[in-house]
Amino acid sequence: MSTMTGVETVVTSLWLKEKIDASTDGLVILDVTIVKPMPRVGQEEYNKQHLPGAIYFDQRRSVPATRLIPFSLPDPVKLQEYLRTLGINNDSHIVLYDRDFTLPDLLTNANARIWWLLKAHGITRVSILTGGLRKWLADGYPTTEEIPHPKPGSVTVQFNPSLWLTYPEMVDLVAKGDTQIVDTREPRYFKGEAEEPSEPSTLALEAFDLLDDVHIKQGHMPGAKNLPFFNIINWDTYCIKTKEELEQMFKAHGVDPSKPIVSTCYIGYTACSIALATHLLGHDHTRVYYGSWTEWGQRAKDDMVTKEDN
Repeated sequence: MSTMTGVETVVTSLWLKEKIDASTDGLVILDVTIVKPMPRVGQEEYNKQHLPGAIYFDQRRSVPATRLIPFSLPDPVKLQEYLRTLGINNDSHIVLYDRDFTLPDLLTNANARIWWLLKAHGITRVSILTGGLRKWLADGYPTTEEIPHPKPGSVTVQFNPSLWLTYPEMVDLVAKGDTQIVDTREPRYFKGEAEEPSEPSTLALEAFDLLDDVHIKQGHMPGAKNLPFFNIINWDTYCIKTKEELEQMFKAHGVDPSKPIVSTCYIGYTACSIALATHLLGHDHTRVYYGSWTEWGQRAKDDMVTKEDN
């Protein structure tokens, strides 16, 4: 599959097992699991079972939280400090995985979010373990409770704002109506049939005690296409779909991956799945609206919210 700076974007459990067995220099494995309820993230599960050599990545670190954007972008300086504590250097090859990769009942995709977050901060030697821990175990590979203590790294980050959109930028884009907008939420939320705030928004807001007095409109942005994030997964194997399958997925949902896309979701997580999918097809012009529906549903005027099919 497609590469970023000389490393494969998607790697298999066999590939990673061989790299671990060979004690490959520069390999950094990060467990990026999120579990319910979100305040716990996945630290407890990681402590009980993780891939050999893996380090837990706490996604709440250095993240400013507001009612509009409960999981905002981290401060670049603080992110750099945190990544260094994980032993990451500029030439490290980072491999991301989570426990169930991405399940509809969890309504997130931590792998894609962290892949995109790192890319947006100039860290591009990043791969995703397809199938996550579930596939690793299914292939008969070992896990451990041993927690590594890496030597501090020296990675430097450089934020690239062109990969993300703010609310004012999104308002302008929707008003112009000349860019593909892909909404990765479940159809019931996209169509405005389910109550708001959605489960993902509620979990994120509760994680930071921000749920009080939050009122979010129902529906979607005018002109948006609905492509639920979990469509990028082959549920027979829990692995990311092949290039051919991803192309078929986009076609079936009326989206052209070769043209610019802005992706949106609940809280700026599952939208990153579209950025990942288009990247795997060789297209790097997808931007993510990180405020997503939690922000849009609170700030947008009535004429910027619809329940009609596009």
